[in-house]
Amino acid sequence: MPRLRSLITLPLVLLVAFAAPAQATAAGEPPNVIVVVTDDQSVSAFNPAVMPITSRLVADRGANFIGAANATPLCCPSRASFLSGQFGHNDGVLWNAPGYRALREKSNTLPVWLKRAGYVTAHVGKYLNAYVYAQDDPGNVAPGWMQWHTFVDPNSYYAAPFAENGDFGHTGTRSRDYTTSVINRTATRMVRRYAPRKRPLFMVVDQFAPHRSGGPSLVDRCAAPGPEPALADAGAFADAVLPRPPSFDEPDVTDKPSFIRARPQLDAPHLAALERTYRCTLAALQSVDRGVGEIWDALGKAGERRNTALIFTSDNGLYFGEHRLSFEKIVPYRESLDVPLAMRLPASARPRPKRGIVVPDLVANVDLTATILDLAGADPCRKRGDCRTLDGRSLLGLAAGRTRGWPDDRALPLELDTGGRRADAYSSCTYQGMRSADEIFLHHTAVADGDGECGPADETERYDLTTDPYQLQNLAFSPTNPAAEALLRAKLEQRADSLSRCAGIKGRDHRTGDRPFCE
Repeated sequence: MPRLRSLITLPLVLLVAFAAPAQATAAGEPPNVIVVVTDDQSVSAFNPAVMPITSRLVADRGANFIGAANATPLCCPSRASFLSGQFGHNDGVLWNAPGYRALREKSNTLPVWLKRAGYVTAHVGKYLNAYVYAQDDPGNVAPGWMQWHTFVDPNSYYAAPFAENGDFGHTGTRSRDYTTSVINRTATRMVRRYAPRKRPLFMVVDQFAPHRSGGPSLVDRCAAPGPEPALADAGAFADAVLPRPPSFDEPDVTDKPSFIRARPQLDAPHLAALERTYRCTLAALQSVDRGVGEIWDALGKAGERRNTALIFTSDNGLYFGEHRLSFEKIVPYRESLDVPLAMRLPASARPRPKRGIVVPDLVANVDLTATILDLAGADPCRKRGDCRTLDGRSLLGLAAGRTRGWPDDRALPLELDTGGRRADAYSSCTYQGMRSADEIFLHHTAVADGDGECGPADETERYDLTTDPYQLQNLAFSPTNPAAEALLRAKLEQRADSLSRCAGIKGRDHRTGDRPFCE
């Protein structure tokens, strides 16, 4: 247990998906479900060279969903969608502020549903942004969690605000107080204590890494803004080469929206900062990777490996110079939209999962919520008649190599709304659009100036991901066939508008008023 220091004043991820409740395991025994979520991890940082343990134990022995993406690439909206199983336009969270306070039906979320289904529910790690501002007491436990070991709105890897089952304080500044170490120790303790019991365990391990840091630091080369690796990893990836895909420091942005055109190309100091941050990001992921191994070892000692679903993902991606964007995530190009997602399902899951399967289909974090409920045979209901309508689909079929019933051309909404609040300089403040497997369409209605102040806009982007996976050519900016582009734009706008109002899945849920179903 970490050493706590008294609090003076303190002005904080998850995963799942849903289909009609199913008997997902044999003999009526629901499995343990453990979800590990990183913060701001790009897809490029999830591979055997960076995370060998997680790659071997989860991706190689389960399903690697290489088409995973989120509708709103930002911490709190993404994590809220995991809790609710709904897109932001339904659960109310489309920006980090007011964050958790904007979440609708806080007592009708995933941990509540699984607790009601007989699970021991445990949260370990970082929680939703601005959780503390929704509480009279910062130690308060969020609805549904029976075990609460939570960093509340942390911004550093040491001396971080930490709540344990109602007690609140700060961790220290010794090497053992490193945030990831605290999370890993606590998670393995939860497995040892609860996995062998008669009641199954549902645990979400919300890592702070590799988010950037506000300090203090024990590793000089990664001092704030970090990210901060564990002291044992101080020299890891010190010579890693910053990736430079075709979108890196994009030389010609004349086709891009105004907020991208306003950004200069990257100069030498900026490039040095990018390289430093990239190297520290990879180093910070080493302790996360070891933590997955420690959880797996604890499951082995408890005799629960064959009866446990282990899921790994991130809340959103991050930019390292692509499209002239750095250390940001809210602009919805693929670098921030796409996330790592791998899951190792228990042998008893139905349909029977396959090992080492690569799934290219477009999936989202709302699908994780449905998947977990499917595994647990649980309903998204706080009590009888008080149920959420989920926007995601169970991934159990895809994890078994079955695509029957999965939409051939599924699309996800792309949505974000600051509500007039400040955003990153030269970025989008409000947008609506859609993402399919081979296309991205966006309509920006507010953008930020150099001071982060949001103002009205009317700018459109469209990319053919089949021919232009790096999104270098905005087809909406200078079409070769204006008449055909106008017709296509009208069709895409109609589909995006439908997705922005969608709720539930056709054939599974009742229609909500005149709202369309999600895809």
